Order: sequence, then C-alpha cells, then structure tokens
Amino acid sequence: MKRTVSGVLAVLADVVGPVLLIGLAGYVLGRARLVDPRALTALSVWVMVPSLVFYALATAPLRQTSLAPVALYVGLQFLLLGALVSSAARVAGWDRVYTTGLLLSTLFSNAGNAGLPLALFAWGTEGLHAAAQFFAIQALATNVLAAYLAARAGGSVRHALRALARLPVTYAIAGGLTLAALGIPPPPVLARAAQLLASGAVGVMLLLIGVQLSDIRAGAPWTGMSFAVATRLLIAPLIAWSTAPLLGLAGVVRQTSILQASLPTAVTAAIWAAEFGVTPSLVSSAVVATTLLSPVTVTALLVLLGTGR
Repeated sequence: MKRTVSGVLAVLADVVGPVLLIGLAGYVLGRARLVDPRALTALSVWVMVPSLVFYALATAPLRQTSLAPVALYVGLQFLLLGALVSSAARVAGWDRVYTTGLLLSTLFSNAGNAGLPLALFAWGTEGLHAAAQFFAIQALATNVLAAYLAARAGGSVRHALRALARLPVTYAIAGGLTLAALGIPPPPVLARAAQLLASGAVGVMLLLIGVQLSDIRAGAPWTGMSFAVATRLLIAPLIAWSTAPLLGLAGVVRQTSILQASLPTAVTAAIWAAEFGVTPSLVSSAVVATTLLSPVTVTALLVLLGTGR
C-alpha cells in the first residue's frame, strides 16, 4: 500500500504535476485575455510542434522493428474504437452527424500537446522519441480520417484535404521519417534551429492546452458526452493495454504507445467539429470533460506502466 501511494505521489510530482501546473497557467492567461489563443495556436501549429516532431524523428535512430508494429497498433485503436462507437450508435439510434461527433470525440487522443510532454517527463529523451513515432503515425492517419469524417457529415473532402495539406507538421513528419529511414542526419544548421525551437515547444504546447480550454464553451447532451468520456478515458486505455502485446510492443515503445492511446480527446477534434458543423458542442464538451478528468486516469496508468529515465 505504501509503495502504491509513494508511486502515485512520485508520478504526480515528476510527470502529471508539471503538466497540470503549466496548463493551469495557460488557462488563467486565457481567461484573463492576456494571451490571444489564435496567436499561440498559430505559433504552436506552424512553428513549435513541427520543429519538435522533425527534430525528434530526424535525430533519433529509427527503430524499423518498432515502426510497423506501432503503425498497426494505431490503426487497431482506430478500428476497435470506431466499431464500438458505430455499434453504440446503431443501438441508440443516433443519426449520422451525431455519430460523427462521437467519433471525433473518441478516436483522436491528445498525443501531441499532452502526450509528447508526458512521455518526456516520464521516460526522458527515449520516451520523447518513441512518443514522436506514435504521434507522427497518428497524425498521418488523422489526416485521412478527418477528410473521411468531413465527407460523412456532409462537408467538403476537398476543403478538408486542402486545409490539412497546409499544415507544416505533415511535412515535418515526412521529412523526419525520411531522413531517419535513410540514415541521413539533417544539415547541422537545420538540426540546430529545430533543436532550439523544440526545446521551447513543450512549454508552449502545454500553455496552449490551458488557453484553448479557456476559450471552449461546453454544453452537450449528457448522454453523448458521458459515452464519449467513458470511451476515451476508460475503454480506450483497456483496449490500448490489451492490444499492445498482440503486436509485440515492448519497453519504452510499449509504455509510450499505451499512454498516447489513452489520453483525453484532442483539442483539434473540437476545431474540426466547428469547421464542418459536426455537433461542436458535443465535441467541445468531450474535450473539456476528458481533459479535466484525465489527471486521475493518466496518473493511475503511469503508475501501472512505471516511469523512470
């Protein structure tokens, strides 16, 4: 019992606590209107996140033996969660638009803004590199799924693809993975610039979570939001934990993959929901609720997974 309590306290102090503290600071800044969320989002989307992902992928030795299993693992999470939501929608009689909102609320975890810092705090540089692999694969898969979901809800696939093609993180992922796969180090000037930006990215990403939450207005029907919260914070971790051994994930790759797949709903899901008019109140409520409740589930998960550098 004492060992469990000490483990929880250690995780709170070393991993979850710093994330919550910086996120809270962002929330206060956002509520006080001292920071423009659009400017901070633009800085993160266009500069900080692409730099961090490119540097982590391009400078880490790419584990060819783990990349394919992680890709299959990400796909399996999408498949199983999507099947669960679709089955529940048929039973409950939810229409296509509402079901699409639930898919946005449950399929996409906050593997970037929350997952990368958590992996860094929990498992150091090795954890960050492993988490970047998961994030890169999920981001690429999300591009495809977002276009599909936009079409499913009656939106324009061309508009969705055009918006996604403008995101620099897509090219940062492609460039980082290509250099790592070919064993070619990035040019020193590019590597140094990316490293400098990446070193500040973690703080900016965590501040952005708080600022974005301060600007989100919840108010979704209780049934749908409760289903989304339970699926993202309880069912998704169970699926993530039970399927990792099936694909041979081990060590830090296993730990970071389970963590990344078990995080709260991605804030970008609310952005997509608002963009295409897919029950934005439901998705926004899921983002807020899962983010506020996630410290409990994430702390428990990190204790079970074990941390240490």
